Amino acid sequence: MFVNFKLDEVKLTDQTFACRRALVKSYISEFNVDRLMHNFKINAGIPSNAEPLGGWEDGECGLRGHFVGHFLSACAKFAFADQDGLLKSKASAIVDIMELCAKPSGYLSAFEEEKLDILEFEENRKVWAPYYTLHKIMQGLVDCYSYLGNSKSLQLAVNLALYIYRRFEKLSYWKIDGILRCTKLNPVNEFGGIGDTIYTLYDLTGDDRLFQLANKFDRMYFVDTLEAGHDILEDLHANTHLPMVIAAMHRFSISGETKYKEMAINFYHFLQGRTFANGNSSSKATAYIQGSVSEKSEHWGGFGKLGDALTGGESESCCAHNTEKILERLLEWSGAVEYLEHLETLKYNAVLNSASAKTGLSQYHQPLGHCAIKKFSEPYNSFWCCTASGIEAMSEIQKNIWFKSEGTILLNAFISSTVIWREQKAVISQTSEFPNNPTSRLVIEVTEPTSFKLLLKRQAIKGIKINGTPIDVMEHNGYIIVEHTYNNRDIVDIDIHADLKRVPLQGSEDISAVMYGNILLAQVGHQRIQEDITDSNLLEKFIQLPTVDLAFSVEGHREMKFIPLYRVEEEEYTVYSDWTGQAIQHGRCSL
Repeated sequence: MFVNFKLDEVKLTDQTFACRRALVKSYISEFNVDRLMHNFKINAGIPSNAEPLGGWEDGECGLRGHFVGHFLSACAKFAFADQDGLLKSKASAIVDIMELCAKPSGYLSAFEEEKLDILEFEENRKVWAPYYTLHKIMQGLVDCYSYLGNSKSLQLAVNLALYIYRRFEKLSYWKIDGILRCTKLNPVNEFGGIGDTIYTLYDLTGDDRLFQLANKFDRMYFVDTLEAGHDILEDLHANTHLPMVIAAMHRFSISGETKYKEMAINFYHFLQGRTFANGNSSSKATAYIQGSVSEKSEHWGGFGKLGDALTGGESESCCAHNTEKILERLLEWSGAVEYLEHLETLKYNAVLNSASAKTGLSQYHQPLGHCAIKKFSEPYNSFWCCTASGIEAMSEIQKNIWFKSEGTILLNAFISSTVIWREQKAVISQTSEFPNNPTSRLVIEVTEPTSFKLLLKRQAIKGIKINGTPIDVMEHNGYIIVEHTYNNRDIVDIDIHADLKRVPLQGSEDISAVMYGNILLAQVGHQRIQEDITDSNLLEKFIQLPTVDLAFSVEGHREMKFIPLYRVEEEEYTVYSDWTGQAIQHGRCSL
């Protein structure tokens, strides 16, 4: 029903999202391609004197090459959105090196082909997620074609996919099931979103072999059980299975097989029971065993049972990015306003929050307990999965602010931005300082009087004026609908409604976070909670400070300061607190 505008149709003009986007763009613009592609060359037998990268791109790491795929995707998206010739050339240079490194069979990677032999022999031991890395490489190539029209990158992606197709042709049903069954804790055979990418290649080429191959990554232990309405998420690795949902939704769009739609809808319901106040999920597994699985794991626990999930390793950033993709597709199916609410919550509190305001680089986990500290990746020595997905997220951070359908534009977030609505021959510029100031102004630019509908979420609106005059609006299914004929430079002023609200931690009602509208707040520092503050009178005691940037203190305890979580950089902070006065024991300090 509602779809995103293209990346080149929305330009950020704010001081927060645009700044972090610019930091990442600068990072990848300055990144040395020879260092980036070193492992690809070495694996292909091509000499390289470049200084190797560290972390998960080290020459001995099983995931080496994964960052390169995300890097290529980010290059393509930045270049397309900004018409940036430098980044387009950089993307082309990466593709040219990949062409040199590709084998005649189509195999292309920074690790040895033999790793796939080991995976087939051992099924889930001694190798680290080779198909996960191949997915990132393949998706980067697909994005380079989709955004920049690089036909060479499409051919390399198709060749790699057909290479995988030929490998799978030789394997039995049960061997494939063993390779792709990711039900163990911390599964080393995780395969990422390769099914979704191969479905995209099918969309682009119509090659039935690619549709058949993508089908193999739709695992029935996951799809069929969820389609039947059974909650099987407990103890599954979160970011292994979120991409499987995306692939299933893509399959439905191609084939119309309703089981894949039902599976995704049921999955989302079960996911909500494992979601934190920041809109994201993942925490420790219920089946955690001391000494064998990290307490700071990346799994799902029981439905509605997050009481012991604040280990400091919760809320993996990759999960936020993939949850966004699921919500975008759910919104296309139904237009339900709750998906928009979740998207806005994620955007501020998990996607934006994942990135450093100083470097743009990403957190791996986003801790939400007491006295947490953000840890961001280093420029050349981390390359976690979330470093990689993080730079790509910043390359498309302008999405999910504006949506459109025929004759209708939907404003989802009050973030200063300009949208080019080509179908209506209109340009709409939004100026807003939310959440610091609860107002937004839209300036409509048209060449002739133009009629269209403007939709906004009902609970976010106090009032609307057009050219200074209050207007009557229609309400339907949680939306406010403004239907008007606009002249050039007409002005729409919006009074934003945002209240403080307490959000309990699921499964532990005494522990809660505080939100201002859909903005998650964090207490900075570690001031002690006093006995006169309880969960029943908490919000009454919040006082908004007379500062430019949104901040609150607590009546009688002005040293207790709350700011939006995404503004925290180096300070110790607390999101979830036990307002009964008993501290959560996870973290570096106690309250």
